Amino acid sequence: MAEKDLKKSTAFVEQNRERLLKEYRNKFLLVFEGELIGSYDTYERAAEEGVRLYGMEGNFLVHHMVEKEPLNFIMEAVL
Repeated sequence: MAEKDLKKSTAFVEQNRERLLKEYRNKFLLVFEGELIGSYDTYERAAEEGVRLYGMEGNFLVHHMVEKEPLNFIMEAVL
């Protein structure tokens, strides 16, 4: 379920990138289940709000809305 929710939120950002970039450039977006919840000046503030609303185990996304996306690697440990 968690991976599905994050994919939905990531897809929302990708599909609405141009509009979001115009409106929220250099902001940190809090996205939950494919819906924009809010925009914040810092990552910490967006993450705090995500935890407040959805808990530590919440599957929310904090996305930094910038012109050029940084190259990120996501790894998952398999036990």
